[in-house]
This record gives sequence, structure tokens and C-alpha cells, in this order.
Amino acid sequence: MDTITREVIRASLLAYADEMTKNFWRSSYGVMNYEVRDFAVGFVDPEGRIVVQSRFTHPAFTADLGYVVKDAVAEQDEINPRDVIISNDPDSQGQHLNNVVVILPIYVAQELVAFSCVRAHWQDIGGATVGSTGTKTTDIFQEGLQLKAIKVYDRGVANQEVLKIIRSNSRFPDITLGDFNAQIAACKLGERRLGSLLAKYGVADVMTAIHEGWDMSEKAARAALREIPKGEYIAESFLDNDGVELDRPVKIKVHVKVQNERMIIDFSEIADQTRGPINSGYFGGALNVGRIAFKCLTTPRLPSDEGCFRPLEVVCPKGKMLNARPPAPLGHWSVPFPTILDTIFKALSEAVPHRIPASTRGDARGVGVSGYDPAKRKFFHISPPHMGGHGARPMADGPAPKCAIQQGDEHAVPIELCEIKSPILFESLRLRRDSGGAGKFRGGLGIETVFSMEIDGRLRNMMIRSQCLPWGVHGGKNGATNEAYVIKSEGAEERLPRATDFPLPKGSKVRLKTGGGGGYGNPVQRDEEEVLQDALNGYISLRAAEEDYGVVIDPVRFTIDREATRQKRRTMTEMGAT
Repeated sequence: MDTITREVIRASLLAYADEMTKNFWRSSYGVMNYEVRDFAVGFVDPEGRIVVQSRFTHPAFTADLGYVVKDAVAEQDEINPRDVIISNDPDSQGQHLNNVVVILPIYVAQELVAFSCVRAHWQDIGGATVGSTGTKTTDIFQEGLQLKAIKVYDRGVANQEVLKIIRSNSRFPDITLGDFNAQIAACKLGERRLGSLLAKYGVADVMTAIHEGWDMSEKAARAALREIPKGEYIAESFLDNDGVELDRPVKIKVHVKVQNERMIIDFSEIADQTRGPINSGYFGGALNVGRIAFKCLTTPRLPSDEGCFRPLEVVCPKGKMLNARPPAPLGHWSVPFPTILDTIFKALSEAVPHRIPASTRGDARGVGVSGYDPAKRKFFHISPPHMGGHGARPMADGPAPKCAIQQGDEHAVPIELCEIKSPILFESLRLRRDSGGAGKFRGGLGIETVFSMEIDGRLRNMMIRSQCLPWGVHGGKNGATNEAYVIKSEGAEERLPRATDFPLPKGSKVRLKTGGGGGYGNPVQRDEEEVLQDALNGYISLRAAEEDYGVVIDPVRFTIDREATRQKRRTMTEMGAT
């Protein structure tokens, strides 16, 4: 195929996936979709291989739609034009049940050529808790309705009985079915767009362009691997607990092997599957988190397709937390991902120090507030903003405030919308001073939020890394950890441990502090003027400027005392050398 034609076809496929994304985003009903953008959109071939994913797909769903499609195809006696299949199967998908994939076949004449797919987060799919993501579930049956490759539309005719089942098992049925219909609409748009491309170029040429594109992505990934020194790299960290056994930390250990244009990420020594809901299946867990790390290291600027991951092998024995046996609970399947990704990068920090940042704050959820509003006769469930700091980079400060590392450009729910959608009232939302790890490049800052309850509710503390500090690298200092507090009426604050399901009577106040990223490089090497600007902007205190960076700032004129700074930094350097 000539280069121009191939690139026109490939660019068209990506543009169609992006257009589907925008269509779904505009028409979705759930706040997790139209605000947070917790969805995945793309085309998959009949063998379950990723043709292309939208550039706006949530990175936690990096090229993992194919396994759900492959399972759905195997489950069907026949697949016809205008069928609509849905699945949140915990085995083939390996994620929590809220993530529901809508699958629509695309035919040319009588030939099945692809599937148009949209995965979205349904706000509630039943189970023991509002929002279906409780921290204390111990098996998948407590987490909601399981839909394994169900044909909801057969040749365009809806199965009303299945729709009744879905409606009857959600606390937010209108939102749930609204999102479902928006997914179908986006899939149909993809069907129309891809159909026009196939009509213009023919099936053979479109498939040739797709396969050549995969080969090009593979070539780019292998070229990137050649820049990483060969060897085996190991790193460890840990999580607070699994949500059920609160006094038992969860071990994270990874092996990364770099061979000739090949990488093996081995999770054989990671913790066994847990009683609590931080497990995941192989495809949604081990393979997915491995692909996210591999994509960051090799082809971060290329769209995700099947070729990007050909040089990667992911090893994880059955029975591990990233390859759990049924009926393990999966409600918080992605919550460990930031720490696991940080640990993979930590393993490579000495091999490619010019590319690996310090640790992020390592959290993906923050806290959740839920309950029942008797005046409106409705349930409510909302996650207040939980952005935090990412690690400092080899050439720049850490970005902040951001969501978790595997959430990419996912957005937080604005506080104004939180107040509209739930009975909570915000008093403040500000950057958290001194939360970023000190370094030549400073870690990104966390945030501090205070809100109160206007009616009775409950708070779920889902933050999973309040004990394992966001580590600095190459002399950088650690960032602050995640913290949550309930403020008593007399002003005293009670710190909440991980996985607390805490009653919040009307008038209760909560203070949420998210962590900051680790620092990169020796803090004494940070430019004095940059330290001053950090202090003037309120990012660091005058105490931190002096104790962490060795920069003495006049507290009245807010100018640098040059002589005192030289003496302080000389002393700090000598102490560090000894």
C-alpha cells in the first residue's frame, strides 16, 4: 500500500474513535462520564485485537477492550447486524462491575469486519453499597449485577426483560440507562463512519492499512526498548491494606526484565489475592497495568493499537491480586495501580535516570460520600476532588494537581457540581503547602479540601497510600501522604484510617488532604530564585525553604539573605557528604 493512502486510512480510524468519544461525552448522563471521563472508546477486530483506541480514552483502559470482545463473541450462538451486546464480566474484563462495555458489530455485506466499542462507568449497578464500590466487600456477588456478554438488542429489537433487570438493580436507573443509550449512540456513529471508509477503500485496503500500522507501532516500541540497558530490575513498595484486614499491609514487588527489543514485567512476587476488593483479573489487572507502564516507557505519544504491545510479556500466576480467582471482589480494582506503576518505574530509575520521575502520591480514589436524601427520595453518591501531586521529573517540577498516574487527563468533579449532585457544602479547596517533596525539581503539590454535610450521610475513605511515602529519587525528598479527617464539633480532628465507612450526621465536617509527589535531585541544587518564588506563591513555607533547600528568606521583606543562604547550603552539603 502506498504511504499516503495508508496514513489517510489510519488517521481516519483515529478521528472516528475520537468523534465517538466526543459524542458519548456530550450525551452521557453519569457524572463519572461527562465530568470525570472514565470511559474507553475504540474499534476491535473479530479476533479481539485493538484496531485503534481514541486519544481521549482513560489510560487505565489501555488497549484492553479486545479481551471483553473476544469473550463476548465466544458466548454468542450468532452475531447479526444491529445486535448490541453488553458485558462487565469479571473474568474476561477483570475490573469492577461498574465498567460496562457496549459492543456493536460492523458488517460489510455478510462479512463481520470489526466491532465498535464503548466502555463506561455506570454510577451504580447494585450491590451492598451506594455506587457499588464498597471498601469492605469480600466477594464479587456483593458488588452488583454481573452481565456476561448479554445481547440486549437482537437485530435492532430491544430485549425489554433485560432492560427491566438493569433498571431494577440500580439505585440510579435513569442515569444508568441514559449512559447505556449514549454508549449505543456512540457505537452506531462508529459503525457509520467505519462503514463509509470501508465503502470508499474496500475491506482489503483498510485491513492492510491496519496491519501495517500495527507493524509500525511495534517497530517504534522495539526502537524505544533498545534505549533501555539490558538487565533485570527489581523494586518493592506496599499498600496500607486491602479494605478488610486493616492491620495487614499489602506487598508490592515487581521484576522488570529488559532483553533484546523485549520487556518482561513479572508480578510473581506481588501479594496474593486479598479478602478485600483491591483485586483484579489478569486482563484488567496484570496485563493492563503492565501495558500502561510499557506504553509510558516506549510509545507514549502514539495512539494505542495492538502493535504497541507485541514486544511485551506480562507474567502473573493465578491467585495473585492482579490475577485473582473468582469470586474475588474487584470493586477497587484500579486503586493499587498508581503504586504498582510507581514501583515499576522505580525499578528502572537507575537504568534510565534521565527518563524516570519520582513517585506520585499513589492514590486513585480519595473519599466517597453517599447516602439517601429523604426530601428528594433519591440516593446520592459523589467523590469530592481528590487530585494530588505527581513526582518531580528529571527536567522539571512535578505536575499538580492531577488525578492518579493511570488516569491521565481524567478530570475531577468540580466542587460546584458536587454541591448540586449531593448534600455537601464546600468551605475551601486549596493547594496543600509543603506537600511536594523537596528536590532540585520539586514534587507536585496535593490539595486540601474542607466540606460539610447538609443531611446525614456516610463517608468512605478509599485512599490506599497513607503510610508508604511518595518517594523521591536521586537525592530528592519524599512527598506528603494522603490523609482524611473528621472535624468534631469542638474543633478536634480525628484521622480516618483506610477503608473507613464512617457515619456523617448533618453538620459534620471533613478535611481531605491529598499527597504530593516526591522530589528529584538534591534540594540544595535548586535555584535560589525558584525557591523564593515557591515561597511567595505559597507552595512552600519559609521553614521548608530554609530546612529543606537551605535558602534563608527574610520574613518581612521576603528577599533572600544571600550570605546566610551560602552558609546554610555549605553546611547542608558538608553534612550530606559525611
